[in-house]
Amino acid sequence: MPPLRSLEEDPFVRGSAAAATAELSADIAEDAVKKAVVVPASVNAKLGGTTTISGVGDRSYTLDQVAMHNTAGDAWIVYRGQVLDVSGWISHHPGGEQTILRFAGMDATDELRAFHDDWVLERRVPNFVIGNVVDAPSEEASELVNDFRALGESFEKLGYFRVSPAFYVTKVFAVFCIFLASLGLLLGTSSIAGLALSAILMGIFWQQFAFVGHDVGHMSRRAHARDGINVPRLGALVTLFNGISVAWWKATHNVHHAVPNTIDCDPDIAHLPVFALHKRMFGSLYNMYHGRVMEFDWPARNIFVPYQHLWYYPIMCVARFNLYIQSVLFLLNPNDGHGGRTRLDTAAFIGFFTWLSLLVSYIPTWWERVAFVLLSHAVAGLLNVQITLSHFSRPIFDSPAKVDGPNKYGGDFYTRNVISSLDVDCPTYLDWFHGGLQFQTLHHLYPRLGRQHLRKTEPLIALLCKKHSLPYTRKSFLECNREVYETLKSAGLEARTWSPLIYESMCAHG
Repeated sequence: MPPLRSLEEDPFVRGSAAAATAELSADIAEDAVKKAVVVPASVNAKLGGTTTISGVGDRSYTLDQVAMHNTAGDAWIVYRGQVLDVSGWISHHPGGEQTILRFAGMDATDELRAFHDDWVLERRVPNFVIGNVVDAPSEEASELVNDFRALGESFEKLGYFRVSPAFYVTKVFAVFCIFLASLGLLLGTSSIAGLALSAILMGIFWQQFAFVGHDVGHMSRRAHARDGINVPRLGALVTLFNGISVAWWKATHNVHHAVPNTIDCDPDIAHLPVFALHKRMFGSLYNMYHGRVMEFDWPARNIFVPYQHLWYYPIMCVARFNLYIQSVLFLLNPNDGHGGRTRLDTAAFIGFFTWLSLLVSYIPTWWERVAFVLLSHAVAGLLNVQITLSHFSRPIFDSPAKVDGPNKYGGDFYTRNVISSLDVDCPTYLDWFHGGLQFQTLHHLYPRLGRQHLRKTEPLIALLCKKHSLPYTRKSFLECNREVYETLKSAGLEARTWSPLIYESMCAHG
């Protein structure tokens, strides 16, 4: 891969860097803007170029040959011009089988780099190399890809992918203060107002602790052990007190990050029979993650989807119960191709319902118990709204089976993640409320970037998106809600006049 020129040399950057980095702290502004976006020599060795890994044989393959190895039992992927045979490893992948399978037979250079620490790329990846690609394009990456790669390398050098134990000690302490306040009110008062406030605080505790779980799901057990973080134990703590299996969440979330808003691959937009974001979902599509057809059946056609904009907020209030069900199904089915289950996570999941049941039993009457559970879960439903705001109103990408060439899943890794993400414009004092999700675009581009670094690095993403004419979108929380409402309403109105015969005709099936 040819070395990248410094962004400092670019006329656009010279005119805009100062404004784009106004919020950057002094310790990173100089390195990130003046030097860090210059590709260091190590980038060619890690992300491209023609250098071969030591020990690779002389075997060569064409991209067409690699593309034929695209099943769970026969999976090849390309990383920086070299072919990896991961067939025997795919079922043991900590990030789940589906994450690898989505790129079997394809180039996954940027995906591998985004989700893995250096020790994986330098120590594990060479074990799978079986040869080189002979017909890779001479210009390995576009300027856009090169710029985003270089920025990621800068973050790596600055230590922004490292985890601060002090940051998470503070966060865990803060959310447990909310938890203890809820307990105190529930056990120390008999008034309806006190019980209602206890339920509200419990819901806020679940919403806030879920953000810690989100961060844990992106951590590497070995890589973050050096930072003093015991990832399995922290994940089990989140499961124990939040009630949603971190292992299940990680299995779905990894796939979502790899193929966001892809119509038949992303589990985060597969919500039939309740929601359908686009008329293409009316055709009962086979979902690759779930391994089944998502039926556009009678309830979907007549009860939910035509009126989904009206159902949206009520369903968000009870969506947490569905997450419990998904966690149970995940933990009870170890052979579904989604890895990551542990006995510790399962024990923590059981422990959650144990302590919650005991706590609710202290409430004197049945109707008060039901009210406490429903109100606490409705408040925690804020999290479901925040998650769906990030992607529901963004473009939906076609199935990779319908796309020729390399631009499957909506284009290269960086383009697809910018296009499919929506940021929330909020003041600094509300960062706690959004838990990092307000910087969704930055998080999708660099999922290992520490939450404490998101706000000060976000201007650089806006800068690069403007330079490369990518539609970086950031709107107020209310405007994001309005966009989701309009998206659901538009698709719902189309569902009212949908006919299977018309759909078959449009797809040229008839």
